[in-house]
Amino acid sequence: MKKNNRIIIIEDELITANSIQELLIEEDYDVMGIATDANKALLICAQSTEPPAVAICDVRIKGTTNGIHVAAQLKSLYGCEIVFLTAFSDAKTVEHAFQQEPVMYVVKPFNDKQLRVAVQMAFHKIYRRLNLNLQLNLTSREKQIASMVAQGLSTKEIARQLNISDETVKTHRRKMLQKNDISSFTKLIFLMSREQQT
Repeated sequence: MKKNNRIIIIEDELITANSIQELLIEEDYDVMGIATDANKALLICAQSTEPPAVAICDVRIKGTTNGIHVAAQLKSLYGCEIVFLTAFSDAKTVEHAFQQEPVMYVVKPFNDKQLRVAVQMAFHKIYRRLNLNLQLNLTSREKQIASMVAQGLSTKEIARQLNISDETVKTHRRKMLQKNDISSFTKLIFLMSREQQT
């Protein structure tokens, strides 16, 4: 399967942006870069060999173009899904943001679990559009771990709950992808949820 798990982060608070990047890399997403303004976001995408699948975008960013407008441009140019992050939840801002049909609107401060779930939802929307349909080959332990990932738990949290090492969880995750010839864990969770619905 062709892999496009590319994400661009558009966030002008560098501590927040770096924290998001670290979390996404830990979850095996391909982070294209961090943009602090609209121009940099468009430049990163234009210089890339592949477009972003998802844009995580703060509503208020540096420069004259706000995050909602840059999200609209990225969606128009690349067809990527949008996850908005913001400290602003007033009705006018929310209404303006929802005109771009984001997958999720996450209000700051947010936690890692909220971000993981938002990104999973964005990729699930992409996979539904692509109408992916594969049979999965998973052991009961692998299904248990995949379900915990789907709930937004980190590798460390899963290891602690199952009383196994972080490395064992990582090995299970890697094996699930390899034996099912799937490029990302989000895709595996999507396919697993489709199987449960049938």
